[in-house]
Amino acid sequence: MLDMLARGPLWKDGMSYLHGTGHGIGSHLNVHEGPFGVGGGATHSSSIFKSESMQRRYLAPIELGYSLSDEPGFYLDGKFGVRLESDMISVPAETKYCWGERPYLRFLYTTPVPFCRRLIERALLSADEMAWLDKHHAQCRVELTPEIAKLGLPKEDEAAALAWLQRETESI
Repeated sequence: MLDMLARGPLWKDGMSYLHGTGHGIGSHLNVHEGPFGVGGGATHSSSIFKSESMQRRYLAPIELGYSLSDEPGFYLDGKFGVRLESDMISVPAETKYCWGERPYLRFLYTTPVPFCRRLIERALLSADEMAWLDKHHAQCRVELTPEIAKLGLPKEDEAAALAWLQRETESI
């Protein structure tokens, strides 16, 4: 379901990307570690259903505390490509109604990096997407500001870094 949500904006215009939407991040291999993956990329569903290991990877539920990547993108052969890659952890979600036995989860981003403003086409974003982006950038500012101070940079470099962070995390 997450793969469908990630690809939906591209699918509506007849586009997609040929890699997975995400994967587990573990303590042993660091990347591409199970027990799950999000979307098989260019893998057709018939291949997934023929393989027990692929079924375990791509049909397994995401559980509380899982570390995973989120990496939708788009590539136009011979012209350009972009991939928005972040790491996150599944954490409990507070909901208005706690319907059902299984707890609701949300994702906590562990890579507080602002998206490059020059690459954002505001006219293509919905109000919800802009609100999410503003919230993400505000969180980046909160988390990164004290980290910049801890670097012990010369005052003018610290001021430049903080000015960049402020500029890149302003509301769109």
